[in-house]
Amino acid sequence: MKAGRHRTFDKEIALDQAMEVFWINGYPGTSLSDLTQAMGINKPSLYSAFGNKEELYKTTLTRYVQKHGVIHTKHLYSADKGLKERIGCYLTSIAEGLTDPKLPPGCFVSISTSEIGGTCIPEEALQTIVNINEATKSSLTAFFTDEISAGTITSEHSPASMAHYILTLMFGLSVMARNGAKLSELKKVIKFSIDKF
Repeated sequence: MKAGRHRTFDKEIALDQAMEVFWINGYPGTSLSDLTQAMGINKPSLYSAFGNKEELYKTTLTRYVQKHGVIHTKHLYSADKGLKERIGCYLTSIAEGLTDPKLPPGCFVSISTSEIGGTCIPEEALQTIVNINEATKSSLTAFFTDEISAGTITSEHSPASMAHYILTLMFGLSVMARNGAKLSELKKVIKFSIDKF
């Protein structure tokens, strides 16, 4: 009698399914059973393909940034728009993702960031979150540095302060979306906020 064939699965699809579980429940609220059920695999397959829960979590964070994070940056560099419009388009694009009915509400990275103040996130996973936020802040700081050099911003505030402002606004929009705010409401916040520039 031949041995049964191992069940195969699409790793990319399984990873997206795991990402959504972490996104909805957070790291401490997600069990291995939650993950295997959503991914349609057993625990040995999960360990074999993705490592332990922490390794899978770190991988899903990176995947989130690649799929749902960096896509917004292009709006900051539209050659045919002024600074305020570019920042507005960037934030609106983010807000559209935060309220996309096909996805969990809010931002996975923002939700994860809110969990790092306690002891529920393992050290390496915590560092992954910190690194993602630092990379975003560095990217925004570089953007504002270039805009000051180009003369499109005349502000007494430093590029780093402006980057912090945008990052804080992004986190705030995420919390509002998580709490049920509609896209139209987020757009009003964005319109008010970009007047600072």
